[in-house]
Amino acid sequence: MTFANDRLRPADYLSITIIMGLMGAFFWAIRGTGGFGGEQGGILAGLGWAVLWYGFSRIDGTARTRPYGHAGAIVAITFGIAVGGFTGYGVYNSWVRGQFFLDHPNGLRDVGAWTGYAMLFVCGLHWGGIPGAFLAWCAPRKPVRWQGWAGRIGGGIAGAVAAGVIVRVFPQWFLPFYNEGIYQLPENATCIRAAGSIRNIAPHVGLFLGFLAFEIGRRDWRAVGIMLVMALGFAIPFSVGGYWHTMNDSALQISWWKNWEMSIGLGGGLAFGLAFYLFNRPEDVAPRPVTSTERIAGAGIPLAIGLAQILMGGYEGFRSLHKLPWAELPDLSAFLVIAGMVLVAIISLPLIGRSSTAAPRHAAEPIPSWVPFAVVTLIVVVGYLVSIPPKLQLANNVLLLLYTAYIAVSAMLIFPLLKCKTKS
Repeated sequence: MTFANDRLRPADYLSITIIMGLMGAFFWAIRGTGGFGGEQGGILAGLGWAVLWYGFSRIDGTARTRPYGHAGAIVAITFGIAVGGFTGYGVYNSWVRGQFFLDHPNGLRDVGAWTGYAMLFVCGLHWGGIPGAFLAWCAPRKPVRWQGWAGRIGGGIAGAVAAGVIVRVFPQWFLPFYNEGIYQLPENATCIRAAGSIRNIAPHVGLFLGFLAFEIGRRDWRAVGIMLVMALGFAIPFSVGGYWHTMNDSALQISWWKNWEMSIGLGGGLAFGLAFYLFNRPEDVAPRPVTSTERIAGAGIPLAIGLAQILMGGYEGFRSLHKLPWAELPDLSAFLVIAGMVLVAIISLPLIGRSSTAAPRHAAEPIPSWVPFAVVTLIVVVGYLVSIPPKLQLANNVLLLLYTAYIAVSAMLIFPLLKCKTKS
């Protein structure tokens, strides 16, 4: 496949990768902040990466010839990352330090640190692998008919069921000291939590492996490639970044957990940048038309849900951080959901009736070109609101300094890229 239409230079792709990494470190740090736990935090990080991916796809006017340059990438990345938020993994961080607790902080035992690193690696596989799979579905090399979709979904379900069965039939392969019966005692709460976490994580990993097996079977190597880059791009920093947890007893009282989270975001963002360069370069093909489905399902729905979640999480995180009396503050959840949808309607509705057939390359995109960067700006503002407590301590100052550095460097790198748009 040729890339004759590519107006971006290797240096531009390097800048995109660095921005994805630095902003990813910020997204992932905010993902674990008050107001943004679990899948809600996953939506924040996912939407941030998704709009950057989409914004960079169209920055030089070639989005319609990039395999993953359409708005389907927005929904794929946003909800692919959000799926990971349904799993928990914090119990394994003490294993990295060689510490195994029956009921934290009681019942301390020594355990091999490799067990913690291995479990974190497995966790990272599905965090990156699922959005990688969803992205792969946006641009299959070979058409997928309903029989193919049945096989694809069936493969994922089979993988999830198989993984769930394995961890239940052979728990001793994954849980230290399992044969001693300590996981059956109700007083060993940390052991029970570890067992439950593995049973939760395994189906997610199996789901990804089932999707991957299907694409290998049909020999769609581009799909296989993007799935592996994304899976390993999260698994490696998940695991290697776990080293930060060995510094918890350091005299320097900063947030080592946040350092780990930022390492995950940095590595995951770099994986997005690498996948963008390897698999999303413009091809010598006819530009795709813009469809109503792309506008509504690809852009409208994830933006509406994502903006509503960001507004709600920011509101909840801010009033929790400042310990504001909940009883004296209104529950704005319904209002913020409606506000998110109204914002998307204001952005998208003027474009729905515009034709995309006259000049495909310059056709009305599902959202204006300024929207991706406006969404990232909103995430940055909300991120600071939930990260600045009334009384700053060393850990807060370090994090805020790092956040500002990530954003400042990203801003410096993005301005030269915007010149590509003016030339297109």
